[in-house]
Formats: sequence, structure tokens, C-alpha cells
Amino acid sequence: MPGKINVLEKAVSERIAAGEVVNNPASVVKELVENSVDAGATNITIEIERGGKGLIRVIDNGEGIEAEDIQRAFLRHATSKISSAQDLDRLCTLGFRGEALASVAAISMVSLTTRTRTSISGTVYSLEGGRETEYRETGCPEGTCIEVRELFYNTPARLEFLKTDSYEASLVSDIVTRLALSKPDISFRLTSNGRVLLNTPGSGSLRDVLAAVYGRDTLENMLPVKCEGQGIIINGFISKPHGARSNRGMQTFFVNGRYIRSKIITQALEEAYRTLLMVNRYPVALLNIALDTGVIDINVHPSKLEIRFREEARIRSFTYNCIRTNLERGRWIAPGIIKGTHSSALPQTVHRQWSPSGSTQTHGDEGQNYRLSEETIEYNRIEMDNIIEGDNGKIPYMKIVGQFMSTFLLAEGEECVYIIDQHAAHERIMYEQLTEDIIKGGAASQKLLEPLVIDMGPVELEMLRANTKQLSAIGFEMEEFGTNSIAVRAVPVYFGKPQSAEFLSDLAAGLSRQNEISHDGLKQDEIIKRACKKAVKANQRLSEQEMQSLLEQLRKAKMPYSCPHGRPVFIALTRYELEKMFKRIV
Repeated sequence: MPGKINVLEKAVSERIAAGEVVNNPASVVKELVENSVDAGATNITIEIERGGKGLIRVIDNGEGIEAEDIQRAFLRHATSKISSAQDLDRLCTLGFRGEALASVAAISMVSLTTRTRTSISGTVYSLEGGRETEYRETGCPEGTCIEVRELFYNTPARLEFLKTDSYEASLVSDIVTRLALSKPDISFRLTSNGRVLLNTPGSGSLRDVLAAVYGRDTLENMLPVKCEGQGIIINGFISKPHGARSNRGMQTFFVNGRYIRSKIITQALEEAYRTLLMVNRYPVALLNIALDTGVIDINVHPSKLEIRFREEARIRSFTYNCIRTNLERGRWIAPGIIKGTHSSALPQTVHRQWSPSGSTQTHGDEGQNYRLSEETIEYNRIEMDNIIEGDNGKIPYMKIVGQFMSTFLLAEGEECVYIIDQHAAHERIMYEQLTEDIIKGGAASQKLLEPLVIDMGPVELEMLRANTKQLSAIGFEMEEFGTNSIAVRAVPVYFGKPQSAEFLSDLAAGLSRQNEISHDGLKQDEIIKRACKKAVKANQRLSEQEMQSLLEQLRKAKMPYSCPHGRPVFIALTRYELEKMFKRIV
């Protein structure tokens, strides 16, 4: 009886292998551009036609390929990046598998023109469907030009899965953008059907690349980040909360210069913005993470977009602490409302360096230590004469002018007018005080002279059962009383005032409507947010003393610029913006 197992022909196996590496034109561009980066190029030009289906051309000024190596470069598992299994544990190049050129050549028409610095002439090498069609000497500049035409021409089923030309071009643009952000010292130029989509200067400045990619307006709303410690270095930029977007499309992460997608880093980033952003808003971020190659595994995904961290908790905690600390240190009052104005229109600020050489700071629940680099970290501060006792310097000098619409406070600063949402401000103050009280051992509570019995439905009662520990931490003492009732014996005291016991009923009803019961109950943070709903309301008149007290308490907050739900507390209008509105400036 003949055997059933066949050894596949080379053409078949190469097409199967190509399917693992080449999904679309963008994946081809990624592999080819990474080779250019590894070749030491300082200028890389990418040209595509029909979204990359018709043509992908990558031109670089890198070191080129020796004539005797060209044919071997198109063999599977042929690479100059590694020579032994041990090299996989200390990879510093973007490419290393030795599959890209062979895979691309198997499903397209490829032409390579290259010359090294020491060679008098260059070489042209062409393949069609993996078969060699041309190999000759030619004159050409130093570097490499590789053309990929008619992608998937011999695998029509794969071609049918590609989307419109414009969509495929957008994917190419996205991957080139990520690579450009990772290499500010390389000039990238991308064109689609002759139209320039991206052009970076290659100046070595990350700011210049961000401006070229996202525009100056986005750059104005970014904060620099640099942290170092525990064998980890993080640098890059994160958005001020009012610069957040409606999706995660502008979150870019690199590990040792390699663009990656990571749930761990994403979670750490977004957790650091907790209470600063509204629902369905996401921060913009560009983070470069450098760490020992021995603690990561990059050989877990064919396209090398995912990596495995050996110490996930340490990486997550360090990233969170780094971002959160920089957010707490920054000043980011929401800008004015005139379209086209930037934060540069705000009054001139004084910059301070914070560079504790050799010292460490501890932040976060896990007590992870890290040291900020001696590189200057700039943030705005007010003059020392304007800082009151307990002031953290985050709120600029201002004096309360009054209240209007029984909802907003109007304050005057130097060359600036501030509008303060009184409810959002009080929510932030209450949130931070309650959080601090709980950390210290529990919020203050007051015994009731007589227990208050509150009747509840079964769903509301179950909600309270699930969150007994959390509610106790913020100052409630209660016990079940009969079938569907609870007896409240003590209530929390916020700002010297005991809260109404009926708040407990409102809280349970609100939670149950959102179906938030779980076997572990709610996070403490969610309970506190809901407790903060008892803050000063809109349409509530405040005395001059109450307004001043609110501002002074806000000065002491760690994050005074947004309520716990992410809404802004302050809006700033500069003299420039006001004069623009009144047509004093045309």
C-alpha cells in the first residue's frame, strides 16, 4: 500500500511560506524597509502604485549587497543577521528570519539593483514567481533598489482578499509612519501614485518626526517622557488629556527600536490615564522602551509584530509609574476655543529642571523604583511668590472674580481668563481625598443616633452584598435587616459633613441599572467615583468664601485639571484669543 505523506514541491512550499509572511502590500513594505534600516540607510524612499498591488519600490542608500551574496539572499532561511541559535537571544536587528525576500519573490515579480561602497559596478537580479530571469552587471548608485510588481499575480485567490487601492495604501502609510517614528535619524519619503504621503527630515529629533507625521497641533498637546531604572529605559511623548482621540490609532510602541503591538503596554498606558479621560477616549502615545534582549522573545510571530516579555508585571508596573508620574508633574489646562490657536499663545512660562542624579523615586502600589534621566524634563510652573501653603505649582496664579450661571467660576490670571466647572472641581477634590483616606486606613465615618432602615429590591441588595468591603472602606457601616432591607449605622464624612444614608440606596440603584455585579464586587475606584456625585452641583450658588476654598483645595490636588470621569475642570482663554474674538486682532 503506497504511503500517504508527500514531500511538497519547492514551488508549493514557497507559496505556503509566503502566506505566513506576506498578507498584503503593507507586510511587503515592512519587510523591505526593515532590511533597508538594518543596512544602515539614512535615506529611504518608498513608492507604491495601486495601493502596492501594482508596484512597490524601496530605494535606500545603505551598504548594498555583495554580488556573490545576491542569489543566496533569495533562498529561504538565508540571512546575514544571525548565524547560530544563540544569536536569537541577543537580536538587535529588525529582520532576522531570512524568509522575507524568498516569500515575496514567490508570489510576485521582483527586481533588485544594488551596489556596495567598495564595488565599481552594481548588479541587477530579477525573479518571477521565485524563478531567476535576470542576473547581470550594471551601473547604479551605492545602496539598494528593490521593485516588487504584480503582487499575488500567481495566487489569484490571495489577490481577491485584498481591499481597495486606497485602503491598502493607508495600511502601507501606517506601517511606514511607525517605522519613521522609530528612526528619527533616517529620512523616510513615501509616495502613492506619485502623491507624497509622508516625508520626514531625518534630523534625529523625535519632535521633528512627530511634527512631520501628526502635525504641529498634535505636537503642541504632547508631553515628553523619559524614565530609567531596573534595567529599563522609556522615552518618547504622551498626549495631554485634552489631546486624546476617539481610538487607539495613534498609540505607537517600540521595544529596542522594533515596532510592536502589546496588550501589556496598552493596559499600562491607559491605566495611567485613569480618571483623566472620558469614556471611549484614548491617549496618543509614542513610547520607546529599551531593555535587555535577554528578557524578551521576539521570535514568536511571523511578522515580528508581537513579542513576549519574561517579566510582564515588572514591565507593566514600570511603564504605568513612568507615565502617571509625568502626567502628575505636568500642567495641562485645556486650551481656548479659537480654532488654530496653540498653547504657545499662553503667557510665557518658566521651565524647571528635575534631574536627581543617582536618586530614586518610588511610586505605585507595587513600589517599583525608577530614576528619571538627567535630561531636562520641562513643565510649567508659577512664580514662587504666588504659591500658597500646600500648593503643588500646577495651577497658575489666578484670583476668583465671581460665579456665573450658578455653575462656573470665573478667575483672572496673568494675561489669561480661567473658567472653572465647580462640580468637576469638587468631584476631583473629593475623589483624591477619599482615595487618600482609604489608603491611610479608611474614610472617616459618623455613627447615627438611630440606625436608618432602607428598603431595597433584591437586585440592589445583591449589589450591596457584593461590595460590602468597598463600601465599608469609604465610611459606611451597615447590616442586613429582614428580607429586603438594610440598617445603616454609620455614614461617611466628607469635608466635615456627614453624608445622607439615602446615598447608599441611590448608589445601589445606579449600579444595578448598569448590571455591574460580579463575584468580586466593584473596584474601589468605581465606588469612589460614584460617591463623588455628592459634590457641589451645577446651578448651586456659592459664597465668595466657598469659591476661594474650592480653588485652594484644588491647588493641592495631584490631578487638578479633570474630574474623575475625565471632564475638564479648567478652560483657559488667553488675551490673544479674546482679542481675536472681539476682532481687535484680524
